[in-house]
Amino acid sequence: MRPSGAAVALGLLLATAGCGGTSASRTATSPLPGWSAVPNQVASISPQPAVGTHADPVRVSIPSIGVQSTLERLGTDAHGQLVPPANPDQAGWYAGGVRPGDPGPAVIAGHVDSRTGPAVFTELGRLKRGAAVVVTDARGGVVRFTVDDVRSYPKTRFPTAEVYGPTPDPQLRLITCGGDFDRASGHYVKNVIVFAVPAG
Repeated sequence: MRPSGAAVALGLLLATAGCGGTSASRTATSPLPGWSAVPNQVASISPQPAVGTHADPVRVSIPSIGVQSTLERLGTDAHGQLVPPANPDQAGWYAGGVRPGDPGPAVIAGHVDSRTGPAVFTELGRLKRGAAVVVTDARGGVVRFTVDDVRSYPKTRFPTAEVYGPTPDPQLRLITCGGDFDRASGHYVKNVIVFAVPAG
């Protein structure tokens, strides 16, 4: 099945987005260094209400890399650009998409670093196949995932269909930045994407 237009747009968004960095520049649309998007690149995103049986996720835990984070709701701004987590130590869930535990690929994103040092997803790229990811929702429900794969892609070749294409079961995508940091652009050149499937 082909991903929807909104999914393709969001894929392009995250392909052009940064996730932290040490650049000194800062703009109104880039709350943290290195996180921005090409203007009007994703203006067509129209977040759809999530449907299913699970409540909104409020916490993610990845014990093997020491991640314990509450989840900020991530949306898009007036230009259709993803608004990143305000706190580099906090991950965020794309609230226009799937809730973790409902069928389809839920997306959680976070910074790899900040001006002051490591951020919530600094160690994301070191995850191994079989590692546990636990998401807790607003009603106290717990959804457990197991890491199936960890991949790195140039942002110019973001795998939109693999990340956002429909799946018959609940799946999870964890996204941050990776590769070299391009000081000229203030962006990392790659995305690190963790693909996780239901545990057990």
